[in-house]
Amino acid sequence: MIKRQKPFWSILLLFMVVLVIAIHGSFARLNAYVYSQFNQLFEQQSSDIVVIESANLQHQQSSLISQLLTQDVKAIVVLSDVASKQSMSFANVYFPFADPRYCLPAVQPWLGYNMVLGKPQSQCQNVWERIYGPQQNNTGKLINFALAPSALPKFSSTRLLEEDVLISQLAGKVVLIAQQQLGFSVPLRAPKLQGANNPVYLHAYVADSMAKSQLVTRLAQWQSVVLQLSLLALLLIIYQKNTLTLSIIIAVGLSAVGLLSSYLVLLFAHYLLPIGQLLVINVMTMLWVFFSRKWLEENELLELIANVHQRMMGRYLPRSISTESTPWDAIITLVNQQLALNRSIFLARLEGDHRLEEIRAINCNIEDILEQRRDYQRPPYSDAIKAFGAVQTARPFFTGLQEQERQFVVPLMYAGDIRGFWAMTVIPNEHFDEKAFVKNVNRFASQIGELLFHYRMLQNQQRATLSPLTRALTLTLEKPLSQKVRTAIGEMEQKLSTLEQVFNQIRTAAVLFNLFGQVVQTNQPLEQLAKKHHLALFEMTALDLLDKIIAMPKETLKGKLRYLTLQQGELFLPATLGKDTYILNIRSISASQVSSTIGEPFSVAGILFEFIDITTLLQQLEDPHALLSQLASVSPDNNEDSNEEHTL
Repeated sequence: MIKRQKPFWSILLLFMVVLVIAIHGSFARLNAYVYSQFNQLFEQQSSDIVVIESANLQHQQSSLISQLLTQDVKAIVVLSDVASKQSMSFANVYFPFADPRYCLPAVQPWLGYNMVLGKPQSQCQNVWERIYGPQQNNTGKLINFALAPSALPKFSSTRLLEEDVLISQLAGKVVLIAQQQLGFSVPLRAPKLQGANNPVYLHAYVADSMAKSQLVTRLAQWQSVVLQLSLLALLLIIYQKNTLTLSIIIAVGLSAVGLLSSYLVLLFAHYLLPIGQLLVINVMTMLWVFFSRKWLEENELLELIANVHQRMMGRYLPRSISTESTPWDAIITLVNQQLALNRSIFLARLEGDHRLEEIRAINCNIEDILEQRRDYQRPPYSDAIKAFGAVQTARPFFTGLQEQERQFVVPLMYAGDIRGFWAMTVIPNEHFDEKAFVKNVNRFASQIGELLFHYRMLQNQQRATLSPLTRALTLTLEKPLSQKVRTAIGEMEQKLSTLEQVFNQIRTAAVLFNLFGQVVQTNQPLEQLAKKHHLALFEMTALDLLDKIIAMPKETLKGKLRYLTLQQGELFLPATLGKDTYILNIRSISASQVSSTIGEPFSVAGILFEFIDITTLLQQLEDPHALLSQLASVSPDNNEDSNEEHTL
């Protein structure tokens, strides 16, 4: 069951992996990184928060507070462990680190960034709620770093005490006073604050976010899990319907849309979507679907190849010359069975040279060559090249020449590329025609030369593609599955093409109908017959064809078709089309002889019509009357099948 339902178990495993990743938060750090990069794009230029840093806050604290109270500020927050009772008496002056009545929410790290607003202590009042009034529960929300660092007003205590600050820069503002940090303090880990080391800036961004109601809300874990699983289900549907190239384009497009949507939601709604995790799920789903599909396709193709090889085992298929180690054996067989030569020797050209070497000999030995020269730039080879064909040579080429034995040399070349030479001898008789002989030899030599040329090109291509370095760089160290499929289909196509070619060359016109009256296969003589007699064959059923060419009642013709179908019999009927007379041979084709891919339950795969053209056959005979006399003397047999057919 598991083997049959591989896609289901693969998808179920993917959902389990995504669920574990979503709950565990394995890629949540990407969310923090994306949020940090989004904040770099925000550049708000106004803030009601002012930061004042003092080099000696303990001594300047009272003076700074007194000076600020004269500027009509909204509130003063002093980040100091020491506070005077006089300063604490003012309603808008807060000491969250020295006064137990007030406190600040802690800024906690989130995935490496100081961005999450923590929960204040329960026995104290949140300073920010005291200043800005009650707000929704902000615990766990993210600080919004949309404010540009240069837009946050920052002054030194010296400037304030020297009254080097405009009233408009302080009036109605919330002022944070803090001790100036030393240079070797730990830098802050927060967006836009990489170079700062004073925690007062984090509290300033908290105050700014609260003043503008821009704290960022994260999705709850269950919401994030549901969103990721929903996206996974949608992506599984999308990627299964598309190719790898289109899936990559879709993945890139969805990633861009997701980033843009997250940016807009963060900018306007102040919600952070788990975009980092969604991007990972997007890529992971695409790769998962691709590799799962390749895995399933590979298994199916291997099964298909095995089935093809199993079916082709019972069918003889000769090997192609391109798969042989040498083409010369096939060439010798061709020459030996086609030409009546006395002796023959083939010589091949050495690659990159103009010398020749002996390859094969027919009806003689390689040592029978008397000619010592192996340079095709010299006679008699050069004479054959100039003549572009066979030439007779008077100089002895073979040893032990008989008195009437003639010698010929012909080049084996194609497109100007010399592949070798063919030397032969022939003993002429009284019927020998030298002109016809030379013509035939030249035609054979031309075809052999072309064969050798293509064989060499194929060998060079295979050597280039089958080298270890090339195969390693093209990921074909192992024979690719596509090549195995191509080979298997090529064998079937070769067999099918051969059968179709033979079927088309049969002189008898034949057409095969299935039991539903549809034409399955025709040959060229049948198509010529249909064209000659204007038969719309592909618009006719078997009954229509019989009714067109046989002068019988339709019910009788139906009975004959029933006989063919149920009894799997055979009929011979006379048929006349125009001036042509035929013997129509109709027989059923057993379903066991034809493989069906749709599982038809019938024992008969179809009905074959063969039109035996008697008129043409008689015209080809020298004495057709003799054949007609013999046929007239033969009386037809009334066999049992015939009687049974009439009863149907």
